[in-house]
Amino acid sequence: MNAEAEVHHSEHIPQWKKDEIKKIVDGVHSHKVVGIVDVRGVPADSLQKMRRNLLGKVEMRMVRNTLSTIAFDSLPEGEKAKELAKYVDGQMLIVYTNDNPFKLYKLLNATKSKRAAKGGDIAPSDIVIPKGPTSFKPGPLVGEFQQVGIPAGIEGGKVVIKDTKTVVKQGEKISAKLAEALTRLEIMPIDVGLNLMAAVEGHMLYKPEDLGMDEDLLRDMFAQAAAHAFNLSIEAGITTKDTIEPLIQKAVMESKALAVNAPIFEKDVMDLIMSKAEMEMLAVAKMVAGKENALDDELKAKVQ
Repeated sequence: MNAEAEVHHSEHIPQWKKDEIKKIVDGVHSHKVVGIVDVRGVPADSLQKMRRNLLGKVEMRMVRNTLSTIAFDSLPEGEKAKELAKYVDGQMLIVYTNDNPFKLYKLLNATKSKRAAKGGDIAPSDIVIPKGPTSFKPGPLVGEFQQVGIPAGIEGGKVVIKDTKTVVKQGEKISAKLAEALTRLEIMPIDVGLNLMAAVEGHMLYKPEDLGMDEDLLRDMFAQAAAHAFNLSIEAGITTKDTIEPLIQKAVMESKALAVNAPIFEKDVMDLIMSKAEMEMLAVAKMVAGKENALDDELKAKVQ
């Protein structure tokens, strides 16, 4: 599209659409983090409750997908948020926050709950039926379970699941009959909540797999990295506010060791030199202790 055509096209965009696009762009530039959230399957009343619970922490905007795409595409080249255009799909909303992406991910995850599966749902994770008894009495239910791959049987007058079985793999579609069986077994496999698809902070784009790390593991990794950096700084003699005191202590210890081994007769190391000399003397005394008249009585008492 040439410049003249672009101007002509923009003239025919209603003002309210231009305003919506501008609000999206302004939100990107006035917040530290912007993200795309999938809200498919979330009832309207639940969404309103989630919005209220996140008020003051996360700002949410539900805008037509076409306008969202135009807004992100309009960002200058080099702005990472421009890449969010490719995540605009289905039922979604835009979120803004001044917290970091990890905090945003945690806040959104906290909104999630479980619901019963319906035919056609996609399994968010492997659905596993555990081995064990159920509360059902023998009847047609055994055959219904078996038809959908659940290893059911009868023991002790009750329906039992004979073996632990994965009936649906992550990403697979759940059939209507299996969904009904899962509901009977009170297995609620479907997540209902705000699913973060992608978030941008500065020049970094984060996906859920980047943000879903275990916090304790992440804390341990940072602690380990800090310890390695500290040890490297000590060995390399790099002075910082954290290493200056240990480096001075290390230098003092090394200088004393050098003075003792040289030996250099300074007042600060004289007691160490004398102790070292006595230990060496006793070591020699032990070597000759068996020889007649090699040691006087005082030395004999020390080496015995």
